[in-house]
Amino acid sequence: GSLCLSFARWCILVRCQGIHLSMLEAFRLGAIGYLLSFVSAGSVGGDVFKAAFLANRRPGKRLAAVASVVVDRGCGLFALMLIVGIGLLFLEPRGDTPGDESGGSELQQIKSVTYLLLTVGTISLSVLVFGGKSVDRLISRLSGKGWLGAALGRIGPPLRMFHAHPYAFGASLLMSLGVQGAFPISVYMIAKSLFADSPSLIEHYVIVPVAMLAAALPITFAGIGVLEAAFESLYVWVPSVPTEASGFLVALVFEIVRLVIAVIGTVFYWTANAEVRESLIASEDLAKQPAGKNTGDADSPPTKTEK
Repeated sequence: GSLCLSFARWCILVRCQGIHLSMLEAFRLGAIGYLLSFVSAGSVGGDVFKAAFLANRRPGKRLAAVASVVVDRGCGLFALMLIVGIGLLFLEPRGDTPGDESGGSELQQIKSVTYLLLTVGTISLSVLVFGGKSVDRLISRLSGKGWLGAALGRIGPPLRMFHAHPYAFGASLLMSLGVQGAFPISVYMIAKSLFADSPSLIEHYVIVPVAMLAAALPITFAGIGVLEAAFESLYVWVPSVPTEASGFLVALVFEIVRLVIAVIGTVFYWTANAEVRESLIASEDLAKQPAGKNTGDADSPPTKTEK
């Protein structure tokens, strides 16, 4: 249910950019992207494929296509931070046992980083959506100043497109809360099925988002190994009452569940049409390009599909 909601969210954000995308097609591309995320560094590899597909379909909207994927990922990360922040408010204090302060400093660091990122994210989203013409004038003024200004001039307008669709953008944020709010429930159910003294549901609303953020870092393929290590540490730091539950084992079972769900994407992968196959090749080429290389704009020649 969480993944289906994320596919629908991306479809709404794509339409905000003026790119036509049916809901069925968004689910098909989302499923393939989710499958590809298991064979790339970090857990965000499918985003490159989705951006490449939209860019191939609409050469004149390539930056808008990338913007839809970036904002989709940003909404998810912001929702993760918001859920962690809320979970921390309801988290019971540690150290009920005299001298038991294991994980106290680490938990405090998590709180500090979470509320800092929430502040930065809230300000950024407010400027992106509710900023008036003064923001547009600032982007226009800075666009001609050096390479940073040139990049801002190219990226800024597509991101600002969401200013014209505040209700759709607000709906995407609410959907993001639903997406990220379902994962802790899934992990909690796995933990309860394995251990009698597993952390509480509220504690999982801190453990799971933080672990998933760690797994999103491009350290290993699909974040495998990083997720398990994060769970193992957080199962020690977060629970108010020490538990014998193994965070590593819970994360391993969660990964198996995710892999089973990803198998659905193989059906769409094997039955992909020519347009999807072309986008798969384009996403591979895009991933191999060095950072900062121009990948084309509205003046680029049309693709085979467009011809």
